[in-house]
Amino acid sequence: MALVLAVLTACGIRPTDPIPGLEAPHGPVENTSPSLFWVSAGGRVVPVARDQGSLSGRDVVALLAQGPDNAEQARGLSSEVPFDAAPASVDRVSNGLDVTISSDVSQLSGAAVQQIVCTLLALQPVGTVNVRGGGHSLEFQRCA
Repeated sequence: MALVLAVLTACGIRPTDPIPGLEAPHGPVENTSPSLFWVSAGGRVVPVARDQGSLSGRDVVALLAQGPDNAEQARGLSSEVPFDAAPASVDRVSNGLDVTISSDVSQLSGAAVQQIVCTLLALQPVGTVNVRGGGHSLEFQRCA
């Protein structure tokens, strides 16, 4: 028994004080393979994966405003996010994300709001999205 105890305690690892960690990450939202949400021919908002490298929240809002690529259009997908929604800013807040677009959010269709919200929450699932622009806001939006 003494031999087993001696072997187990002789491993050379000694207890240490806790090692402090770094501060939690903050700043721009990024993901290396985002899903962009487009409007299908049936009016539903559907995800489509894109392998484009690292994209920020600002980048994906700009992509939604530009609309689907040729292959996505051939599948009957479209965008209701207006071209003038970009540029946008996206910031982390206590309840999730704040996105400020360059157009009036009171003029957005429900599908356009869902495209923005679902795409951003796919990029970083952090709660809800507050969509702002044109002096109006849509608070605590979720991907439905």
